Amino acid sequence: MKWFLVLVVVLNLLVAMYGSFKQRPPADVRAQEVSPELVKLLPANWKPNTASAPAASASAAEPLRESSAPKADQPAAPKKALEASAPKTPTAKAEAAKSEPGKADAKSEAAKPAETAAVCLQWGPLDEKLLARVKGGVPQLKLKAGQMSEASKEETGGGGRFWVYYPPLATQAETSTLSSELKGKGFDNYIVKSVDFKGHLSLGLFGKEEAAKGLAARLKAAGYDKALVQQKGQKASKTTLSFKTLDAQQADKLKALQKRLTPGIGLKSCG
Repeated sequence: MKWFLVLVVVLNLLVAMYGSFKQRPPADVRAQEVSPELVKLLPANWKPNTASAPAASASAAEPLRESSAPKADQPAAPKKALEASAPKTPTAKAEAAKSEPGKADAKSEAAKPAETAAVCLQWGPLDEKLLARVKGGVPQLKLKAGQMSEASKEETGGGGRFWVYYPPLATQAETSTLSSELKGKGFDNYIVKSVDFKGHLSLGLFGKEEAAKGLAARLKAAGYDKALVQQKGQKASKTTLSFKTLDAQQADKLKALQKRLTPGIGLKSCG
């Protein structure tokens, strides 16, 4: 009986020793075959999170790679939304200023000093004597080219004599017949040969208007009701000077010159 127990113990020891020798060696992960479809590449700049456990599996890294790169079927974020979220650089501010030229122009206009409005004045009409006197004082105004211009016209001076005349008839022969009739009735006359009143009948020149109108009334009473009275005077050239784009200093000097040279002929604003 004792030998039987000893035999059982020996057999158990042999079985235990055999099991220990038959234990599998530790698995070599690098020697294991892996399917290519299961391999997932991590980004080159990927680093493990130090706060997490040191032993992170490949499956835990996979969501990180997928979240960092957009999927093929997922639409990219709108470009305008990305530009709006990006901070504006100095270049962006400059571009924004260019897009609003009105504000920039308003600021530049506000920075400019207020300009004095230009003045335009006229001096005249001046006869030849006064014109020469005024032109003698103009250089002290220190005008630029084009600031002064002049316009002249012929005017008839008052205080002349009064002329009684009769308009010409349709033909020269009829006018000659009329002239003879008037002479026969005591109205002395002659046919005007000058260019201005050629063909008219001149009936007299009087120093007073009453005398001229009296002769015209006698002619009408005799049946010659077309007789007219006109005041005749000497024609003279009158000139008006225009001073344009004057500054305040030039305008003051011009006003002082006018008061000194022609007190009776004032300055007028250009109309």
